[in-house]
Amino acid sequence: MAIALLLTGCSSAVDGKAFPEGSAPGASEAKYPKYKPPADGSGFSDQMLDQPLALPSKQGEEGCDWLDSIKPDLQPLGLISTKGVLSGCQFVFPGNKGAQVHAYSPYSWITQDSPVMEPVEIAGIKGRTYAFDPEPATFCSVNMDVRAYASIAVDAYDVNSDEGGVRAEHCELAKKVAEVVLKKFVPLAGGKPAPSTVQEPSAEALKNADICEVVKFTHANYAGVNGGREGAQKGESPIGPTCTHEVAYAKVVGMYTTGTGGLEAVPPKPGAEVRNGKFGTLKARYEQTEETCAVSVQLTNGQVVQVDFVGKKKEAMSRTCVSAQLVLSVSMLALINGDG
Repeated sequence: MAIALLLTGCSSAVDGKAFPEGSAPGASEAKYPKYKPPADGSGFSDQMLDQPLALPSKQGEEGCDWLDSIKPDLQPLGLISTKGVLSGCQFVFPGNKGAQVHAYSPYSWITQDSPVMEPVEIAGIKGRTYAFDPEPATFCSVNMDVRAYASIAVDAYDVNSDEGGVRAEHCELAKKVAEVVLKKFVPLAGGKPAPSTVQEPSAEALKNADICEVVKFTHANYAGVNGGREGAQKGESPIGPTCTHEVAYAKVVGMYTTGTGGLEAVPPKPGAEVRNGKFGTLKARYEQTEETCAVSVQLTNGQVVQVDFVGKKKEAMSRTCVSAQLVLSVSMLALINGDG
C-alpha cells in the first residue's frame, strides 16, 4: 500500500508580521502565498507539528508494546486478539474483521489515485478516510493528523481475503478503532502518549553522521523532490555539513550544526520572516522568504538540524513551509529510531 506525501508551523515574529500561537505553518497572508489543502483531505497538513508522538514510531513488534494496555478499551468492539507485526499493530474482531494501527510515518500529501478520499474528524482530530484499491477490494483506512512527526493510521479489512466483507463496514471499523486510540494516547484528544514512546533523538544521534543520511533523498521524496541517491550533493556551510536534493520543481537542503550552541548559534536568513515555536517537543524556528522556508530544530545536546525547502516552480511557492516541515519530520523519525 503506498501513500504519497504531506506536512506543516509557529509564532512570534522577529522580522515582519507576527504569527499567533496555534496558527498554521504556511505563509503570511500579507506577504506570501498561503497553502490551502484540497477539500478531499488528500493534501499536506495545514497545522503545526507542535505535539508529542502518541505511540512508538518503531516498526515491528517493538513498536506495539502498548497493545495490552488498550485491550480493555477495545472490548466494546468485540476484540478477539492482538499481534505486533512489521506492518503495524493488529487487532482481530468478530465477523472476520481485522484492523491495523501504524504510527511510523508523517501525515503526507497523497498523490495516488484513490477511489475513496474524503476528510474526516474523529475525537476532535482532523484526518481523512481513503482506499487506494478499487472494488472488489474492501480495504479501508483512516489517517489522522495528530500534529506530531508521525500520524496515526488505522487500516481495516477482512482477515481472510482482500475482497471479503464490505468496504463501508471496514471504513466504520477503522474510524471506531481510531477513536479509541486517539482518546487513549493523543493529548489533543484527552489521551496520554504510550510510556515507551521515544520523543527525541539521542544525544549521540549526530555523532560522525553523514548529512546525506540525516536528510536523505528518500526524505526529500515526501515533498515531491525525487532526485534519487545519486542526485544528493554534499557541501559545507560555516556551521556544519549540507546535503542538497534538487529537481526542476524544488530544492531541499539539509544541514546539521557541528557545534552545540543551539538555535542562537544559527544565523537566520537575511530578510526572512522568523517564527519561533516547537517542533514536536523541541525548540524550533521557521524562516520564510518569498521562495524558501527553513525549519530548524534544536536537539537536547544543543545541535541543530535544519531543512530548507526552496521552491522553483510556481506551484511549489505556497508549499515551502509545509514541505520543509514534512521532510524534517521524516528525518527526525529516522534519527529517533536509528534509521540512518
